[in-house]
Amino acid sequence: MLNQILQTLGHKPTAINTKQNSTTYRSPWNTDEKTPSCFVFPNRNWNGQDPLKEFNYKDNSSTHGGDIYNFIMNYFNVSFVDAKRKIAELTGTNYQEHSRPTQKKLATALNEKQKQTPSSSFNQPKESYEIVKTQSLKNKALIDYLYFERGISQKIAEKYVSEIYYKIGNKNYFAISFLNDIGGRELRNKYKKMALGEKYFSMILPNPKDKRLKIFEGFMDFLSYLEINKNAPLSNYLVLNSTNNSNKALKRIQGNFEAYELYLDNDRAGNEATKFFIKELANVIDKRIHYKEHGDLNDFLLSMRASKTS
Repeated sequence: MLNQILQTLGHKPTAINTKQNSTTYRSPWNTDEKTPSCFVFPNRNWNGQDPLKEFNYKDNSSTHGGDIYNFIMNYFNVSFVDAKRKIAELTGTNYQEHSRPTQKKLATALNEKQKQTPSSSFNQPKESYEIVKTQSLKNKALIDYLYFERGISQKIAEKYVSEIYYKIGNKNYFAISFLNDIGGRELRNKYKKMALGEKYFSMILPNPKDKRLKIFEGFMDFLSYLEINKNAPLSNYLVLNSTNNSNKALKRIQGNFEAYELYLDNDRAGNEATKFFIKELANVIDKRIHYKEHGDLNDFLLSMRASKTS
């Protein structure tokens, strides 16, 4: 259904991979791009019932992604309710998404989730939130957070993250958003670290000629690397978004690159993930030697900046 809507809106496929059942398009937000960057692929959690749920999308040009509702909300800049109406209009069929929980149920579920995990870091299940809109990075509070507390410039960040406005129950929030490969989002702001949707890794492959893959634990480390090496040529990157995604990512990358560089954290989880990749992959280089006195690559970036200003 997502492919049907894209083509109804005038976006023609540039490539179809029948083996993986995926389709490539030029970005609907950047139709003049030379290298198509919008991908429609099967939703691996689809239960075979709701046809609207069969496919997800990821648009690297705009950093948008998710299911068909996310696409319509981003494409037309409308609310979830209006997106459902627009889908019915485009398809000529009154499809309905599975009913969402009441605000009372949402509040109860969120309270239970917060009891189980720290409020500063948790994963928000898809049925308990609503994305109001996403857009390019413009919010001064978020830009200041990135620069003054993370050492990352807007020029570097805006190529890979967006800002998101979302609701949980009847409360509104905004944050920096980094998209994973199945439409989930890693969120950060000054007060909170969390995720919307399912946790998964993110592949960023701007240089098909480069056979070396650089692997990071989180997107702040990835952005920190780009900030530290801002004059270096583009490479290809994998952001795990959690070391728990190491095994999933291995299936995607094994045998597809000639060398792998690890920029993981200097902690127990980083140590275990490093050992895992060294065991499973050929030609692995542990780059932590360059920031061995620091917790992670972002800490190293901040220390570099502090030494320059002292």
